[in-house]
Amino acid sequence: MLASLFSSPTLQVTVSEDIVFLHPIDGDYPTQDPVLRGTVLLSLPARKAVKEIRVVFEGLCDVWGGDNYPYESTFVLRKNLEYDFGGEVLEAGKHAFNFSFIIPSSADSSQRSLYGRTRYYVKATAVFDQVLSATVNSAPVVVWLSPTPTAPGEIPQPMNWAIEHFSNEVGPVGVGFASPHLTVGSLANIRLSLLGPPQPLTIVSVKAVLVQQFEIIYKDGTVARPKPNKYTLLKVDQRASPSLVIPIHNPATCQQNPDPLPVVLPEPSAVTSTTCAANGLVVPEAPEAYRPVSSCCKIEPDVPIPDPTPLARVTVGQEFHHSRICRIPDDNLVRATTLPGSNARIVVSHQLHVEIRYRKDGDDEDMMLSIGKPIVITGCCALLDNLYLPAYRQSAPVKTVEKPLESHCMCNLSTKMLLDRDGEELQRAGAIDSPGASERNIGVGVDKSPSINDALALPAYLARPSSDNAVILDSGYSTPASRSVYDE
Repeated sequence: MLASLFSSPTLQVTVSEDIVFLHPIDGDYPTQDPVLRGTVLLSLPARKAVKEIRVVFEGLCDVWGGDNYPYESTFVLRKNLEYDFGGEVLEAGKHAFNFSFIIPSSADSSQRSLYGRTRYYVKATAVFDQVLSATVNSAPVVVWLSPTPTAPGEIPQPMNWAIEHFSNEVGPVGVGFASPHLTVGSLANIRLSLLGPPQPLTIVSVKAVLVQQFEIIYKDGTVARPKPNKYTLLKVDQRASPSLVIPIHNPATCQQNPDPLPVVLPEPSAVTSTTCAANGLVVPEAPEAYRPVSSCCKIEPDVPIPDPTPLARVTVGQEFHHSRICRIPDDNLVRATTLPGSNARIVVSHQLHVEIRYRKDGDDEDMMLSIGKPIVITGCCALLDNLYLPAYRQSAPVKTVEKPLESHCMCNLSTKMLLDRDGEELQRAGAIDSPGASERNIGVGVDKSPSINDALALPAYLARPSSDNAVILDSGYSTPASRSVYDE
């Protein structure tokens, strides 16, 4: 009895999900607005007369456009819900009340960056019909609004696009980009194909650059555009993919000599060949390993391995194909792309560029060719675990789940986990196939390329020596010493 006299009422707010996915649509089209549901729990140590309980869902946005721009804070969304009890006396105990809010699909998504942040939270207030204890407030519960280009409840669709371009110095160029799920912190495959330069070239380097542009919109309509950020996508050492259980020697981090590969010859076969053993059986050579097995190096797929310098030497009319797997930086650097139809105060846009640095014979300075296009990067929270319920079981688990698991995002997944999940798809996207009758990939059938029919491209292509049909394949799966030149 005395404990109830000295105890105070408490108010607690819980939500059904703390990550809500928005799918804004540009134009006057019907939208599927998500609903945020939750519960308010009022704990009374003794009988009390309650006037009302107010639940508030609001979003606050702080923006700063950089130097010479002010700092501004505004409410981007505010919704209220009231339970009017009119002084009704509630008994001691716990009283639960459900609530729900419809969130517009065009709402400003949650954001945090150097130029401001947008945050959403739910809080509740209970008003009592007493002078000594007039009100009690709950702690705010944070809700994260994440934009997604797909329909609500669907994972991001795979992205696969290609660009064909013609340069007077490099010749026909093809650039490909593929990702099973293009999100912040995900993996992507970058592919480059040079279909035959009109002059000898030294390919110094090939790298993918992500350009991120912010636009800060103030309440009075002023728009600030800070200097864009450029991030070089680091190459992922995927040669141990997908299992990553074999230690691989990394010359970038280890100076020791790797152990020799164990030579395991296959069973002799009775296939007729020009090179036969004394008994007439053919003994095939052991397949060449990608990289030497090492007992001195640990499995560190996150450590980038530098490319050789220069990357390749390409003669007149020679084809060069290069493929690599890269990882998008985490959400500390890269933010999700702002989708059309969103009332965002902090607008983010992205462009992906593939930069080819080359040098002509006789020149001392390097030239650079950059090819790119705008892309849409989904937030790192768009994971399968966050969008779908777990699989059903025949029997209930032994443990009772008292607290749901903390939501994880793509940034928390290691490169090993991403390679185990998406490694095969990325390797298939970067595989260099031979010409086929039904389809043509970038890098094969150069005479069928639209750019080769150009008035300037065609003479340069026809002027190349017809006897040199060598093709350099660099898929990123072999060391520079084992890069091969195939004659077709």
